[in-house]
Amino acid sequence: MLKKLKNRFIIIFMLIVVIFVAAGVQLSNLTMAQGEMLTVQSEDRTVRTLTVKGSRGQILDITGIPLAYDQSTYDVEFTRDPSKNTTTDKAYYTSILIETIRLIEENEGEIIDTFNIVRGEDGAFGFDFGVTDPEAVKSREENWRSNMSVSKTSEPDVIYRDLRNRYRIPEEYGYEEARKLLSVWQEIQLSSYRAYIPVTIAQDVPMETVAVIEARSDVLDGVSVVESSTRVYPKDDVAAHIIGYTGKIVNEESLQEYKDKGYDQSDTVGITGVENTWEAYLTGNSVERQGERKVEVNSRGKVIQEISNVPATAGNDIMLTIDMEMQMTLEEALGKNVQTVHEKQLNEYYEHQEKYDEASSLQNRTGETTLDKMNLAQSGAAVVMDVHTGDVMAMASYPSFDLNLFVGGISNEDYEMLSTDEASPLFNKAISSKGTPGSIFKMVTGLAGLTEGVVTLDDEINDEGLYDKYIDESYINAGGRAPACWGYTTGAYLSHTNQTIVEALRDSCNYFFYEVADRLTIDRIVEWSDRFGLITKTNIELPAEVTGQVGNQEVLYNPDKDIDNQKTYKPQIVRNALVTMLKGYGEERGVEYDQALLEETATALVELAGLGKQSVGAEICAVLSEKMEIPETIAKRNGWNNEINQTLSELIWNNTKTLTTGIGTEPTLLTPIAVARYVAAVVNGGYVYDAHIVDSVIDSNGNVVEEIEPEVWHKIDAPPEAFEAMKEGLRDVVSNEDGNTATASWFKDWKYKDEIGGKTGTGKVSDDVELENNAWFVAFAPYDEPEIAVVVYIPNGWGGNHAIDTTRDIIEYYLDGKEQGTDMSVPAANSVIS
Repeated sequence: MLKKLKNRFIIIFMLIVVIFVAAGVQLSNLTMAQGEMLTVQSEDRTVRTLTVKGSRGQILDITGIPLAYDQSTYDVEFTRDPSKNTTTDKAYYTSILIETIRLIEENEGEIIDTFNIVRGEDGAFGFDFGVTDPEAVKSREENWRSNMSVSKTSEPDVIYRDLRNRYRIPEEYGYEEARKLLSVWQEIQLSSYRAYIPVTIAQDVPMETVAVIEARSDVLDGVSVVESSTRVYPKDDVAAHIIGYTGKIVNEESLQEYKDKGYDQSDTVGITGVENTWEAYLTGNSVERQGERKVEVNSRGKVIQEISNVPATAGNDIMLTIDMEMQMTLEEALGKNVQTVHEKQLNEYYEHQEKYDEASSLQNRTGETTLDKMNLAQSGAAVVMDVHTGDVMAMASYPSFDLNLFVGGISNEDYEMLSTDEASPLFNKAISSKGTPGSIFKMVTGLAGLTEGVVTLDDEINDEGLYDKYIDESYINAGGRAPACWGYTTGAYLSHTNQTIVEALRDSCNYFFYEVADRLTIDRIVEWSDRFGLITKTNIELPAEVTGQVGNQEVLYNPDKDIDNQKTYKPQIVRNALVTMLKGYGEERGVEYDQALLEETATALVELAGLGKQSVGAEICAVLSEKMEIPETIAKRNGWNNEINQTLSELIWNNTKTLTTGIGTEPTLLTPIAVARYVAAVVNGGYVYDAHIVDSVIDSNGNVVEEIEPEVWHKIDAPPEAFEAMKEGLRDVVSNEDGNTATASWFKDWKYKDEIGGKTGTGKVSDDVELENNAWFVAFAPYDEPEIAVVVYIPNGWGGNHAIDTTRDIIEYYLDGKEQGTDMSVPAANSVIS
């Protein structure tokens, strides 16, 4: 019995042991399997910290109308697992990219086009880095070769083929198809140091693309759709030169500066206009505005979950001083004005074709026909300024361009069309062009003369037609001529008898202002030009403002600077003319001179203009003898010293040039924006303001964080009666039909002719083709209490009267608004517009 019981216990014990062993084995297997699975899952998931950029701020007009803003869009991105870098892996990813590109293009999306190896029309391959500076090109190429891990010496075509092979691009693919894939692979390779950051392969794709890619996300390994934004310019080409556009960073020096501020190379920055100058305020890319996301992602780069999120801060809004309705009125008026002038010029040419065909100044120009050779009106600029603040209420540059062409990168075809247009639509002519002003300069001479005491309000000067005070027989024999009043050839000058300064301004009497300029001397004319801010920048908050100049010896030729670094091209032109002359002298002597010697001698002769002497005949002979071994006797016998002296006289200041500077002739060149603040100062009592295009800065919560206050650049100390005399003269130009400049006839029967003042300016450009002269008109309104100054400039616009149409239209718009009770003044920033 006991033995049976014992055997039973042994059997039970053995069964228990077997059960525990089986359970242990099963548990062990289960633990190992789950451990392996959890390990895989752990390895597939990674926590990453992503930088989040803020949206770019808006640009608004003074009433709050958006002129530039960010709009939500969708981009397609691609993330490659950096651990998968075999040839098979690259072929796999290329197949995914091929399918992704197909889906994007089938739904009217576009793939990025950034590959830096391009194929020309002739089939030759080369590099294109979007820059032209040789040093920048060299630096970009070196960096590109290094980052792309390609040979430092291979030709572009060899690299192109090698990259096709590296990324297993199908052989049947042509260049255009391969280029799309290589653009993506290039972006992947260039950002390989931070492989966890996706690269954008298509921007602003339609919702159809979003839907189809999301639907196939399980097979499009590494491909995802993300929310993004694009810049929108709702007014297209209106105020384009003011607003500006954005683009990629292409300058090497700027790139490093932006990186130091937290930008990436792929970020968009302001390139021109307010987008550029106020980049620091508008951007959401700088480090202080960046946010941060911590996410868990799998090996495909897809976000599994968000751990934390610190949102980015949007950039500030910029409110401009311009009123959009006034801006559109000004641009439309200017465009019609330029086109009308051009049509009138063509009619004038065809009516007097023989005269223009025989014009000596056109004979050496290139072109098949005379019209091809002539420079006629095709562009213009206009500015409306608040005379009490310097705020620009409207500013036009014609022709303009559509800012939206640059969103996402402008096409080569569109950029070539804009950059080769003879009318230069990309060029802001209101601040970056300068032209000979003509008679609009006479208020400088007049105010300076009255204030300096060289003329009084009651002094009378009789117009004698020719101002020959400094003209002698030798000057006439050398081809010189006395400056004359504009009415000398027609006899109109005879009515300029014993005129006061107000009458002289009304009639634009050149002779009167020659005399005042002579009494002032050139130094005081330049000084007064500076007081009015004509030869300094206005400090408007836009890039590429240039500075005007008023003629003097330094402008003609500055001996302290190389010929190639002068203020004008005239020294280079004179040098080239001298080279031709010297070559001719050699031919007369039967001597062939080396080109380098001719240029060296011509340079030495130009430098004689810096001696401050009217005649340098002896010095010329010395240079010819030393450099070219031409004896003094031969140079004098042939009159070569006199010929050279006459040519050099273009670079030597004299009293006659002082006279003509007093009426705004070449080499005086002024910018429209500087003229605007000059006219404002004439009618506001002498306050020269900095020009402003920005009113205020507003943060993303609507708070005004910075207001741009009016800033007086200079206060002109002059008698009040002197300013009043200028205003009176300008009023009579427009409304007094007793004047004989014909300007008043352009305002006859105009309802506001007695409420404004204005002045024409015909800037002489050509001696015998008056059609090429510059057209200026400046004005202010209302007369009793001036509020706005208007400047219109049409290069090669024939004459000052031809710039009146734009002025009349914009002043009528402004005064109509006042009559109708519309508040035309600048409202306070962030105020409610009813």
